[in-house]
Amino acid sequence: MAEMADETTFKLRYVGSRFNGARLPVDVLLDLPAFRDLLVAFAKEEWRNANDRKRVPKGFDKSISFDLVDIEDGSAVPNLTWSRDTAQRSLPGFGDKLLEVIHGSFDSVVNLIDEAGHQRFPKSLSSEHIRALNRLGSGLRHDERIEFLGTKSADGNVIYLDSHRRKALITRVRETYQARFESIGHLCGSVANDDGSGHIVVSTKEHGEINIPVDADRVRDEFDGSIDAQVQLDLQIEMDNDDRLRSIVNVFDVGLIDAEIGEDLLRCSSRLSELQSLPPGWRDGNGLSISSNAIDVATRFIAKRPFLAKQYRIYPTEDGGILFEFETNGWDISVEFLPSGEIEMYGVKIDSDEELEPTKFANLESDFIAAFDRGVKG
Repeated sequence: MAEMADETTFKLRYVGSRFNGARLPVDVLLDLPAFRDLLVAFAKEEWRNANDRKRVPKGFDKSISFDLVDIEDGSAVPNLTWSRDTAQRSLPGFGDKLLEVIHGSFDSVVNLIDEAGHQRFPKSLSSEHIRALNRLGSGLRHDERIEFLGTKSADGNVIYLDSHRRKALITRVRETYQARFESIGHLCGSVANDDGSGHIVVSTKEHGEINIPVDADRVRDEFDGSIDAQVQLDLQIEMDNDDRLRSIVNVFDVGLIDAEIGEDLLRCSSRLSELQSLPPGWRDGNGLSISSNAIDVATRFIAKRPFLAKQYRIYPTEDGGILFEFETNGWDISVEFLPSGEIEMYGVKIDSDEELEPTKFANLESDFIAAFDRGVKG
């Protein structure tokens, strides 16, 4: 990516025998507007996030236009130039901000492609991203690639798109993704239909009010008359690229929580809120603020094993993590939620020297819950 005072140029080098002598076959020309559209999709996303808006300003799309100003010799290198003057005509007063956004968006495009080369993919992308991805590189043959000059992968080589990476992207990336959702919410309402179908409405911290399908008989027997009661959820859900809930795919478990356990859960939740508000230096000048990762994982852990909430003793750690301690079956168990979101579990037998060696887990979804349950059972 080359830059002048009022222009920014992106250089895409086409590598392959077809492109020798600065030749650019017409069947690959569609790559150029597709590259622009993909960059614009990331630019819109970056603008909305940076300005906390749901929409971009009128004229934003037109302000990010490129001119093909040159095709360099050797393997064909089309030079696509963005002009601040052109952008000012479509979106007056935003030239400098747009330049920053375009730089960030280009980095997002090449990072997406580079990560695909290492079999790492985003959970989902918007339909706008996907439409552009489906066109970018569509004319490439198996022994050809597009190099993004001025970029460098972690291995030191220029980042490129070839047919292998393109196939990986368009087959692995979707508008939505599925995830396991285990949480605790409050019952807002219920419906039991004459045909045997029904649902309950549960208010959740993560996704607001959601409708969960439940058989009509169960609605009448278990949930009627329990408004505001706590409900434990274990669902498979579909999410979009903004992590908004699209639908419920499967209901593994849903049920009312015993009132006494509910009080213990509220105590734990209040304790986590206290820890979240601790300022830097909370411990005699030492102690980092508790990380959002630690809070999030600890909150989800409580939802997974609410029946132990009464026993949890919850403490902050100086490095910004959270420590849970409790006794069960003759063991003193410690579960530490690290600032990174990782988890470490260890313990000692109360009446002997036997120990549960420290074991680290990447997240709740790894083998942690199974190991935790084994530790709880002794």
